[in-house]
Amino acid sequence: MPLPMVHLAVAVQMCELNNKRLTPSFLLGSIAPDAIHMRPNAGRSHKDQTHLLDISDVDYAERIQALLAQHGATDSEASDLAKGYVAHLLADRIWVQTVIIPLRARIPPGLSPQEKRTLYYQDADQIDLDLYHQAPWRPYVWTQLAISQPIDFYLLTAQEIGQWRDRTLKWYEEQKPGRTGEAILITYEDTQVFISQAARMIAEYFAAWKTTTGN
Repeated sequence: MPLPMVHLAVAVQMCELNNKRLTPSFLLGSIAPDAIHMRPNAGRSHKDQTHLLDISDVDYAERIQALLAQHGATDSEASDLAKGYVAHLLADRIWVQTVIIPLRARIPPGLSPQEKRTLYYQDADQIDLDLYHQAPWRPYVWTQLAISQPIDFYLLTAQEIGQWRDRTLKWYEEQKPGRTGEAILITYEDTQVFISQAARMIAEYFAAWKTTTGN
């Protein structure tokens, strides 16, 4: 799945498309589903639950729309967080369809699952670091994310969401710029195309569901 900087980039472009102001809660929501990583002993089943992947006999878009309808109907911090949360889930889905499936053809043959995972995250980490150091919106987003107010949301606690936000802010600030090597599976250019495509597609979903992003 895309890492935090890619999700934040999608959030930024969504608000630009709708001519809306980025809010701290929308930004926080756009990384919140992965806060499950802050829960001790959390496994794949827990992540499936926070990402609404634990029930296969219900249409995924319907599940996401229901979550948005439940939490995103009012103008509040909870509403903006819900919209960001849903944007994250949809971006993950689009990432699988437009990035993960095509990249399988570029995987060198004979690699073990762990070697494939290592290659994937080598490129994904580098792309996120490139975005952190190059994106003109990053300083503003960092400031807004830092002042966001975590709340209990869906299956996650405010503490878990806050811990994930703090870990995200700290991790990127501690990394040095510069490439560790040539991209093998995913390029920066691939990701830029994805960000634009995902932002447009998610904005279209929101328009169909009669909701908007930001203020």
